[in-house]
Amino acid sequence: MSDVLPPTMRQWVLAHRPVGVATVDDFRLEAVPVPEIGDGEVLLKTLYLGVAPVMLRYMTNETSFEKPIEIGDVMIGRGVGRVAASRNPAYRVGEIYQAKLGWREYAVIDGDPYYMPFRMQHTDLPLSHGISTLAMSGFTALIGMREICAVTAKDRVLVSGAAGGVGSQAGFVARALGAEQVVGIAGGPGKCRLLTDRLGYTASVDYKNDDVPARLDELFPDGIDVFFDNVGGELLDHVMGRIRRRARIAICGRISEYLLPPEEYHRHRNLYRIGLQDAKIEGFFVYDHVPHFERYETQLADWIRSGAMRPLEDILEGIEQMPGALISLYEGTNVGVRMVRIDPGAERRTAS
Repeated sequence: MSDVLPPTMRQWVLAHRPVGVATVDDFRLEAVPVPEIGDGEVLLKTLYLGVAPVMLRYMTNETSFEKPIEIGDVMIGRGVGRVAASRNPAYRVGEIYQAKLGWREYAVIDGDPYYMPFRMQHTDLPLSHGISTLAMSGFTALIGMREICAVTAKDRVLVSGAAGGVGSQAGFVARALGAEQVVGIAGGPGKCRLLTDRLGYTASVDYKNDDVPARLDELFPDGIDVFFDNVGGELLDHVMGRIRRRARIAICGRISEYLLPPEEYHRHRNLYRIGLQDAKIEGFFVYDHVPHFERYETQLADWIRSGAMRPLEDILEGIEQMPGALISLYEGTNVGVRMVRIDPGAERRTAS
C-alpha cells in the first residue's frame, strides 16, 4: 500500500568542502526520480528537516559518529517523515517517524540501524516537535539536566547558548525538575528578554554587552551548582572558577570553538577546581541513550501538555531554504530550534 507519488523529487548534495563557514555554493539542488522500494524498505515523505551547528563538521568529515560524505552525496541530516510506501511489515503507511532522512523530499530507509528511525507516539502534538522538543534537542536537554546533572530544587543552574536549539529546551527542563534559579546566557538584549519572558529562565546574562564574570558573581554570589554548556571556550573557564562543592557540568557543545584550529582552543586555567570542589564535568552523546527515547518522549510530551514546556521553533518554508538555514546558525540570528518545513501540508493528519 502506498500514497500516490510524484515522478521526481528534489535533494541537496554536497558540491564543495567548506572553508570556514559554509556558503550556498557548497551545496547543489538536484531533481531526481522518486526512488522505488524493495523488500524490507520504506519510503518516507519528508515533512520537516532540522539543522544543527555540527552539520558543518559532517561536510568536512570531522566526526567519528557520522558516516563520511563525499562530493555529490546527499547532505546528512535528521528529519520527520510520513510513511508513503512500505514493503516492511514494521512500518505502516501514514505513520510518522523521525530518522536520518537526508536533505531530500523523499527518503528510503531499511533495517540498517544507521538511520536510527524512531516512531513518534504523541502525534496529537505538532509534528514539528519531532525536530525540537520530542526529538534530539529536547532529549539532549533532558539527558543533560536529569541524567548527567541530576538537577534538584536546591540547585543554582546556569545554561550557555540558552536561546539556541538545545538551550531553549534546557531552561524548561531544569524548572520542571524543580530548580528555582535557572540563568541563561545569550547574546543581545532581545534574546535575553526572550529567555525570561518566554523560555522559563529566571535571569539572563548578555555576553555581548555585560561584564560576564561580574554578572555571574552578581547572580551566583554563593557559586554555581549546575552548568549546562553549549559554548565552551573562555566561558567554561569563568564558570569553573565559580563552581560550588559537588557541582555538575554537562558538556553538550562548544560552538565558540567549532571554526577554530586546535592550536587556538582556549587553555583552561580553572580546571583544577573540578578536583578541588569534588565536582563533575561530563560530556555526553544523545545517541548513546537511544533505548530510552520513548520514555523521554513521553515525559517531554507530558510537560508540553501541562504547560511546563513551551517549545520555541524557528521554522523556515521550503527545501530551497536548507543551506541558508544552516549557514545562519553561525551568525547567531536564530532563536529556538531551527528547522525547515519541506511539505506545506506537514501537519495534515492521515489515518495510519
